[in-house]
Amino acid sequence: MAGVAGGCRAAGGQRGRAADRQSGAKRSAEADRREHAVRIEELHVKGFGKWQDASFRFAPGINLFEAPNEAGKSTLLQAIFAALYGMKRDYVKTTRYLPEYEKYRPWHLGEYETIITYTLAGKTYRLHRTLHKEREQTRLFLLPDWTELTDVYHEDRRKERDFLERHLGLTRTMFTDVTWIKREPLSASEHLLPALKGDAEADDATPVVRQLLEELEREAGAIGVKERAENTLLGKAASLAAQKEQELMQAQSMWQEVAQLTRQIADWEAQKSAGEQRKMRVQRKKELAVQREAAWQERWRRSYVLPDEQGWAWWMETAASEAERALHERSKAALTDALKEPNPALHDREQETQAQWEKVNADYQRGLQIRREWENAHFQLAQAAVSQAATGGRRSQRSRTRKSYTTWFFAIACLFAGMGAISLMFAEWTNGAVACALAVLSALIALAARRRQSGARTQERGLSEWETWHGETERLGDQLAQLFQVWGVADWDSFLQMREKLREEHHANELAKSAVQAGSQERADAILRDWGERLRECLNEERPQWEQELQASEDELQQAEQELQHLREQIARAQGQLEARDGVSLAKAQSEYDAAVREVRELQMRREALRLAGDTLREAAATWNRDISAAVSDTASQVMTQLSGGVYQQIRLDPREGFRIRLLEPKTRQVLEQEQFSTGTQDQLYFAQRIALFTHFSEQTEPLPLFLDDHFVHYDQQRLEQALDYVAMLSEQHQIFLFTCMQREGAYLQPLLSSANRHALHRLVLSR
Repeated sequence: MAGVAGGCRAAGGQRGRAADRQSGAKRSAEADRREHAVRIEELHVKGFGKWQDASFRFAPGINLFEAPNEAGKSTLLQAIFAALYGMKRDYVKTTRYLPEYEKYRPWHLGEYETIITYTLAGKTYRLHRTLHKEREQTRLFLLPDWTELTDVYHEDRRKERDFLERHLGLTRTMFTDVTWIKREPLSASEHLLPALKGDAEADDATPVVRQLLEELEREAGAIGVKERAENTLLGKAASLAAQKEQELMQAQSMWQEVAQLTRQIADWEAQKSAGEQRKMRVQRKKELAVQREAAWQERWRRSYVLPDEQGWAWWMETAASEAERALHERSKAALTDALKEPNPALHDREQETQAQWEKVNADYQRGLQIRREWENAHFQLAQAAVSQAATGGRRSQRSRTRKSYTTWFFAIACLFAGMGAISLMFAEWTNGAVACALAVLSALIALAARRRQSGARTQERGLSEWETWHGETERLGDQLAQLFQVWGVADWDSFLQMREKLREEHHANELAKSAVQAGSQERADAILRDWGERLRECLNEERPQWEQELQASEDELQQAEQELQHLREQIARAQGQLEARDGVSLAKAQSEYDAAVREVRELQMRREALRLAGDTLREAAATWNRDISAAVSDTASQVMTQLSGGVYQQIRLDPREGFRIRLLEPKTRQVLEQEQFSTGTQDQLYFAQRIALFTHFSEQTEPLPLFLDDHFVHYDQQRLEQALDYVAMLSEQHQIFLFTCMQREGAYLQPLLSSANRHALHRLVLSR
């Protein structure tokens, strides 16, 4: 006990002398740092490992937990870290939990749940945390008003609200590396180095470097490492590239199908064109066969008709063979011999009678025409006479009486009546009817003439018209007289008697000719029957040939049409498939795929550039912070000097190798690695390393708590007492959590624990 008191008094004397050398402002700053130290006030564990509904209240200085093994000391320590930071890993992109999550599952099969009260920067916070593995639930309150601050802190990429990390600038791994003294290498040495501060010049540079590294890491994290990750830029770009590659493959496949369909359509179009040409040739063949059939039918029909001269020429021209042509020639010659005139004199007489009959008929027709014109002229003459008579009567109406008018028109009516009677006597019914009609008309004109008047010009025109028709009547009468003179007759009746006589003579000649030709006609009929039968035999021989050609052309035409229809259906089907693939653009798919691949490559290059920049910046920061190892090494050397009683005085911590510890052996003057010393000395070197880092981080942030879990097991008594003296000195500004399964620490610290309210002894009971 005297040793502890002496050590405490020595430590107090040293601190007193140091305080005497400092100014009042320095003492005020230290007091302020003590007030703003990070202190854990209280912990309530509802479920964590063996602890269930357990509450702990901690002193601001040393908290000595004295209990045997398996009493729950390490579980309590892990509960403190879990209450502060949770149990998720740091520096990973996915939500992964620490191995302690499974190790410290609540024994009562409940939920992880802790409530911790801590003081930071002069403010007291209450943090309630439920550690669900799928999603942690946290609530943060500011005491004493219970103001909830949970939503002030945004969730990070791990879906966790980083309260302590925002407050201290330390992640869970960095916090345990700095505050937990244990016999293990540092877990986050590469992240500790940028967070350390060196001299005054580095004070401004280190935060900039740290900020740049954080930005680089954040940007690199946003890009991602694995292409299969769905929540990173690289993953999304790789997914898009895979999608575009699939679309490109589909477009290429469709394009190949389109090219194949196009080639097939071209081949089918060529086949279709060839088929249409073939169909046209077959149609021409069929048309020729149909023409041959029509010609055969025409020849068959005409084989029953007596051919004339043109008919024999047609048969010679359309003969299908030499035998048929010879048949036509023989039949025509035989028919000519059979119909030849036997008596030339009779033929001449018939010819003369025929010519005279034709001439008299011609004159008869001409005479009829002249008589019709003569009768028409007489009719017009009568009309002119009636008109003249009517005009003359009106002019002398005043001087003549009504009786004279009646006499004139009666005379004219009698004249036309006489002419009509003469015409009827000569059987000229038409002229007689016309004359009678004129007689009636004359009487009507006489009555109408009384109501009309005409001038002298009308009278003159009637007189001239009467003279004209009178001259025409005389001219036509002269032509009839000339016709009668040619045939030697006196009048028209004599001409008709002469014509009747010639007609009877012509009829007698015709009868005689018919009698002569009766025998010849029988021979001609026999020749024609024989000719027709032989001709039809030839036609029947020709029939199978053109029928076969016609049937063959029809079959070939039907086959060609079926082939063309099949080709049309194939072309239509292929064109429909082409239209269905019309919206697919291979160039567009290729450009989109190239753009997606280019985006992936750019992200990869950007990620590598960020990595290279980060490595370069870290290397530069390591080079820049190389001098920081001197300050950290000096602190570690001071701690080791006190622990070893001056035996080991020079320690170097290498930041480039995870703050690896090297020690200068005083006797041999050799630089030795940490592993070359005994277990107790190695523990002391770890103590010096952690205290050096702990001191520097506490200076740049706020006084942090310190945790020791059975750390002094391998210390001898002397070095234990020296280490506890150093811990006692640290407890003036820092909260200390000292866990031990032995009674040495409690025995040595008993005077300190009982003399002040700043420290507390906690005894944990081993439960069975």
